[in-house]
Formats: sequence, C-alpha cells, structure tokens
Amino acid sequence: MKRHVLAILLLLACALAAARTAPTVGAETRTQGQAETLRVVTMPLEPFMIADGDRLTGFSVDLWDAVAKQLGVQSQWVQVESVEELLAAVQNGQADVGIAGISMTAEREQSVDFTLPFFNAGLRIMTSTRSSPTVFNLIGILFSPTLFKVLGLGLLVLLVIAHIIWLVERGSNEAIPKAYLPGIWESLWWALAILSTHEYGAFEHTRARFKRLLAMVTVVISIILIAQFTASVTASLTVHQLSGYIHGAADLPGKRVATVRGTTGAAYLAGLHLNAVEVEQIEDAYPLLKAGQVDAIVFDAPVLLYYAATEGKGAVQVVGPTLKDEYYGIALPTGSPLRKPINEALLELMQDGTYAETHDKWFGKS
Repeated sequence: MKRHVLAILLLLACALAAARTAPTVGAETRTQGQAETLRVVTMPLEPFMIADGDRLTGFSVDLWDAVAKQLGVQSQWVQVESVEELLAAVQNGQADVGIAGISMTAEREQSVDFTLPFFNAGLRIMTSTRSSPTVFNLIGILFSPTLFKVLGLGLLVLLVIAHIIWLVERGSNEAIPKAYLPGIWESLWWALAILSTHEYGAFEHTRARFKRLLAMVTVVISIILIAQFTASVTASLTVHQLSGYIHGAADLPGKRVATVRGTTGAAYLAGLHLNAVEVEQIEDAYPLLKAGQVDAIVFDAPVLLYYAATEGKGAVQVVGPTLKDEYYGIALPTGSPLRKPINEALLELMQDGTYAETHDKWFGKS
C-alpha cells in the first residue's frame, strides 16, 4: 500500500514539474510558428504598394521583404482596399503585420502598436494645371474695379478732348453746333473717332498749326489709353489666373477638396471645418481632379508627388508647403512580440545602406 502511495506521489511530482514547463514550451512553439510565416496585410498605394495581379511591388513591399530576410521569416501577403480595413485586420488578429503608407497617430496607437517610423511623410495639396479663363471668368474681369478705373480715366480724357474740339471748332465748323450740349455731343463723336480710328476728321486737311497739334496730341493720347486698357486687361487676366491657384491651406475654404476616407488627410480637413469629398482610395480622387469635379486633393506628399511625376505628369501639380508633418510606421497587434525584432531589423537596414537603396529606387536620390 505504501508503495502505491509513493508511486502516486512520484507521478504527481512529475506532473507538476511538467505543468510548470509546458506553457513555456507551448508559447515558444506558437512564437516559432508565427515567425515562420507571417500574415502581412497591405493595400494599394503607389508607390508604396503596387499590385500587378498577384505580384506586389513598391517601396513598402521591398522594405518588408528586407525586414523579413533579417528576421528569417516567410510572408503571406493579404490585400485590402483601405487603411481602415488594414488597421482592422491588424487589430482583430487577422494579420500579424500591416504595412503600406500608414500614418502614425495617437488615435491609431490606441488600437494597434507601431514600430519605429520608416518614412517621413506629410500632407500636401495637389491641383490641376490651370487652363484658359472661361466666359464667366472674362465677364467677371470686365467688371473688375481695375478696368472700371481705366474706363473712367478714358472717359475723362474723352470729355476733355471733346471740350477742346468744341471750343476750337464751334465758330468755324458748321458740323459743330455752337450750343453747349449739342456741340459737346458732336465733339464727343469726333473725339471718339480720333481715339478709336485715328482719323482726324475735319483736322485732316487743315493748315492751322494748333489744330494739327491738337490732332497729333489726341492720337498720342488714344494710343496711350488703348495700351493702358490692354495692359490692364492682361494684368487682370494674369491676377485672376494666379488667384485661381491654390497655394496653401488658406486657399482651401470655398474650394472642392477631395481626400481618402479615414485618413489623416480627412482628419486634417475636418479640423478646418471643410466638407471634403471623401473617396475609398486615392486612385479614385485623380479622375475627379482631372474632370474638374474637385479643385484640389489633400493627401500624403510622397503619393501625390509620385503621381504628379508619372501618370499625372503635365496634368496635375503639387503646390504649397507641407500642411502637416507625419510619419509612416508598421502596424502590429497590441503587445505583439514582433515589435522589438522588427525595430532592430529596421535600424540594421538603415545602417547598412539597404534602406537608402530602396528609397532611391522608388523616389530617386534626395
């Protein structure tokens, strides 16, 4: 009996010892399983992720491949369509890693963890290249205060010349009545003819030096006025065209601005109390800008710059300074054990030149 009791006690002791070590072994086994093949969620965002069928390329893809090589793991890529889906997949444990162009914010840090930043980005504005003014633009220019001033000056000069003509011609020219109002009216017609057509009328064959001098002065004044009017119209068109440009955040109110739903760009525009046109992907905003359905796009600077230099070259332009500094990071589930090794791998890539080579491949040398 005593032998049976001793045997049972011995078995219990062995079981307790195994129980103490079993969780650790199990955890190591699971960690090793994750390290062998990681589920990496990403989304289309040129030039960070470009999907060509089943083949993925882009800056973020190349960077993660280098990180995975450092970690000695395989990658199973999972594609989603938006940053919201990407973050949800990481938060819910459907993916081990999320990478594309994910801005690191305090709000997002509450639901996921981020690695060290791997890209210094910021919000910028993109507009279309300006075209010629429309009919409505021209009507607005014709009724601008500047042109009213020029026309007022021309009318004043015309009245002065008409009075001179009336004073000179009222006694010797039957075409000019001696009465003031009828005489001024007829003289205005003469003055307008001289100013517009440079025809001297009754002065053409006169031998009187004063009348010839008057005719020459009138012609010179008319040339100056026409030149001034032309210059004013040109200047007004130029100013109008320049004012139509969006130079920065101060020019956004009253404009139609597009951005991507759920991004820092949308949050920025909401902070300015602007009702933005929100799309699911940045690729959906480009046609809106080209078609004139929106006046500008606010989004991450490297994405806009890449599009403006490639597919949108000549049709769009990135304008103004950086609206808001922000950084991209790799998203991980909260408390993920991968955070430290990924950070170490990123630092190693930055030190050995791999990061710089990858950056120059997609963005050129800075």
